[in-house]
Amino acid sequence: MRIFIGGVRGSTPRVATEFAEYGGHTTCLLVSGDAGERLLLDMGGGVQETLPHLGDAALLVLMTHLHLDHVLGITGLAPLHAPGRRVRFAAVSYGGVRLREALDRVHSPPLWPLTLDECAAELSFEDIDRDRLDADGPHLRHGGLEIRGAPVPHPGGCTAWRVDEPATGKAFVLATDVEWSQAGAAVRDRLRALCAGADILVMDGHFTADELPAHAGWGHSSVDECLELARAAGVGRLLVAHHAPAKDDARLAAVEKTLRARWEGAALARQGTEIVL
Repeated sequence: MRIFIGGVRGSTPRVATEFAEYGGHTTCLLVSGDAGERLLLDMGGGVQETLPHLGDAALLVLMTHLHLDHVLGITGLAPLHAPGRRVRFAAVSYGGVRLREALDRVHSPPLWPLTLDECAAELSFEDIDRDRLDADGPHLRHGGLEIRGAPVPHPGGCTAWRVDEPATGKAFVLATDVEWSQAGAAVRDRLRALCAGADILVMDGHFTADELPAHAGWGHSSVDECLELARAAGVGRLLVAHHAPAKDDARLAAVEKTLRARWEGAALARQGTEIVL
């Protein structure tokens, strides 16, 4: 399993030299399985960085949620325009809006000149009932990848996803846009179970512990809470993501220095990083 980080900025893109080290594209990660599977997690601006790594295999685009910073990259998703390419979209249903309906709003006039119906690829859309996440076993499969999810607290709803590759025994979790302090005991237990023993956890650490009290209800966690979950779940490595748009490289480097001093297995996620498990 390979994980390529296309974008880990939160809320809105940032493009300037002082944001270059950690990156300014919003959330998008690509998981590549050993059998050639391609799984795209979210479609933030980081989609552009993943394009050279997508190959020509069938593509599953799995959404954590449908806020704009996580879907804006759909207009640059080149496989949509490749004749015969199969692209499957999937997301948990929150708020009664179907996945196809939400994506149509972004990828159609007047916001974009082409509709999804005009794309050359073979597109399919899967709305996952939230109750399905309560079932044991994989909630989705994509080639040799098995995927499980757990709902997490965020305005409008959000899902944390775990990707297992039984053939190699490797596992990866993305828990972005989660407000740990707003999670009840049952939700925390489920998220810990989802993360248990994973090789890598990428988690939303938008705030520092000092900043968190002033941002209750915003839907994000602190770096300290990321570390708390990673240790409790026994993950091998923690990458803190969803960097606040106002935090430049200097501010993030200071956060990372403190984090590394607390646990050598932790760091801040960087755009453009590829991790081989």
